[in-house]
Amino acid sequence: MIESGKVKEIVASYFPNFIRDLEKITNIDSGNGDAEGTDAVAKIVGAKFEALGAKVEYRKNSRATHTIVRFQGTGSLRLLMIAHVDTVFEKGEAQRRPFRMDDNMMAYGPGVGDDKATVVQTIYSMQVLKDLNFSNFKEIILYYSGEEEGGSPTAEAIVAELAQQVDMCIIMDTARPNWGIVTKRKGSANYEIQVEGIAGHHGNASQTSANAIMELGNQISLLYKMASPLSDDPSQFTREKLKERGIQDHGQFTPENTINVGVIGSTNQKINSIPKDAFAKINVRCFSVAEQQRLDSEIKDLPNKTVVPGTKVIVTGGIKTGPMEKTQQAQKLVDIYRNVVKREYNADIVEWVSGGLTDGNRAAKYIPTIDALGVENYDEHTNHESVDLKTAVPRTVALVCFILEVTANWSTLSEE
Repeated sequence: MIESGKVKEIVASYFPNFIRDLEKITNIDSGNGDAEGTDAVAKIVGAKFEALGAKVEYRKNSRATHTIVRFQGTGSLRLLMIAHVDTVFEKGEAQRRPFRMDDNMMAYGPGVGDDKATVVQTIYSMQVLKDLNFSNFKEIILYYSGEEEGGSPTAEAIVAELAQQVDMCIIMDTARPNWGIVTKRKGSANYEIQVEGIAGHHGNASQTSANAIMELGNQISLLYKMASPLSDDPSQFTREKLKERGIQDHGQFTPENTINVGVIGSTNQKINSIPKDAFAKINVRCFSVAEQQRLDSEIKDLPNKTVVPGTKVIVTGGIKTGPMEKTQQAQKLVDIYRNVVKREYNADIVEWVSGGLTDGNRAAKYIPTIDALGVENYDEHTNHESVDLKTAVPRTVALVCFILEVTANWSTLSEE
């Protein structure tokens, strides 16, 4: 077994190179939809891996370059790691506020934490494994999306393709503070409810009309009853209020399911006219496949629950992305990472849950997935986004040791 002290020594030796490479790619604009910028970063990443002996493939569309890296080994585990090179920032942002690092080793710049520090982390993780002459894996695949921030059919298809070629997945996206990782993510479904009524004059024809908006109100009321109960006082669950109460927010108060009616409308514009039509657009999120399927069935049954005579309800849409569940096998991965962190740094990981989606949702459809093992960052998607480079070495050591342990024990871990 490779000594963890050796891993720490090698990782620490690469830290100056880590900073240099992070500065280089942070200072390249690679916003979502920037084909030129994502290609430039992808080529830098690809060249690093080619130098390590990997096979590198680039897949392009009109908006981005996607990079697939493959290392072949002599063991049994097939592992996928996913990160992304695109950011949410417009062209010119890197020139306006280029990479900088302060005395506290906090680094700033567009996309510095989400996800460029973690991209660099994956490069040096593979460099360390190479230096250790480690090959106890069948294949390690690294996928760098060029369209993670906005999503695309190209990116989603690549994740689905690669996830079916491996045994497990690590989502190398932004990590949560204080050894935080993400172990559950909600899945998402979109629906539209259309109500057909009968138009008429409110004063003279109400008895021969059917109010579509009134029926839409009934439908929304039914949706509200389907959702998990909300707190009596939302103001008590802000980050600031929880901090005042000494509670670290890691998503533990996120409801099991949420149903958001985000858009409603009607062609009717007159208060004395009975509307003949109405619609609502709805987003539904929940943590489990079973709950997602239950709600899907109930929502599609809403046309049978009208209360306004003469109205007709039509429901379209459905499940878009499944949840990232913490399955029994995913729990085994979490436990290994927890033990590594405790052993090497005498620290406890914090398990976060999230209502937001990543490629972890898509990978988890096929294989056990663990999320947010990257470098810890703050305020992503803002002009004061930062990454805590004090966590770069520990997080990289933990990642390498995690890979070493998972590969050594995969035959046991893969048993049901």
